[in-house]
Amino acid sequence: MKRHKFTQLQVKEIKRHVTKVGKRKVKDVKAYNRLLALHMRVLGKTNKEISEVVGFSQQYVTELVAKYIKEGMDAILTDKRTGNNRNMNASEESAFLEQFFELADAGQLVTVTVIMEKYKEVTGKSCSDTTIYRLLKRHGWRKVQPRPGHPGRASQEEMESSKKLTKPTGGYWKNLQEAVATNANATKVSK
Repeated sequence: MKRHKFTQLQVKEIKRHVTKVGKRKVKDVKAYNRLLALHMRVLGKTNKEISEVVGFSQQYVTELVAKYIKEGMDAILTDKRTGNNRNMNASEESAFLEQFFELADAGQLVTVTVIMEKYKEVTGKSCSDTTIYRLLKRHGWRKVQPRPGHPGRASQEEMESSKKLTKPTGGYWKNLQEAVATNANATKVSK
């Protein structure tokens, strides 16, 4: 397996950043661990040894080295991932949902599918219904009404006709108790 050889300039840069970050309090532990993994690689440690110390997988250590070579130290120290992956900001979302307030006030039924189709038109991106449910929840629209009854439920006429067909027998336990009582009386009489 071919290992990347760091240039003297790269080695100095990595060591300088490790000593600079090591002297002050670490704000981003993951960034420090990425930098530490690079430093250990410079010292000649294997991916297995690095992964045991830092907690990254061996494959990720290789990816870190390649990322450093390709993009430089900024790619190691900063994490470009963000938590907000929304297509609209909060004010745009409010303005978007305003049209559905008007539809609901007019007495029309507003469903998630209708909102999802409009959302796709506005953003130009497809999304799942979960995205719409979260959007609605963020703006206080999460009001789910239960169904009035089970969709497979029998109609009122079917229930009434069924009642007429069955005879009330008193149930299994009542019949069982009567049978036990009859047997008890029969055994007393025979003695």
